[in-house]
Amino acid sequence: MDADNIIQKIDELNRKVDNLIAVNKHSLNPLSKWIDKEETMRILKCSERTLQTLRDKDLLKYTRPLGGSKFFYLREDVEALFENNFNGEI
Repeated sequence: MDADNIIQKIDELNRKVDNLIAVNKHSLNPLSKWIDKEETMRILKCSERTLQTLRDKDLLKYTRPLGGSKFFYLREDVEALFENNFNGEI
């Protein structure tokens, strides 16, 4: 195997690694499983008031850091709610 073949193989491997990272970027960072209300509203295509109603009715779990005012939601819960209940509008 000559130098050009080695370089070609390394480039191919780099592309594969980059693709794996892009596909699995959320699972590589444990904090990325939490999303804020803006991202949640974008995924659910809903208003802030509807999001509050989902919280109030315990239809969507959330957390709020101690002393904080910002709500965070598990990405997988938001996506499951969307997939199971989407009918054009929540």
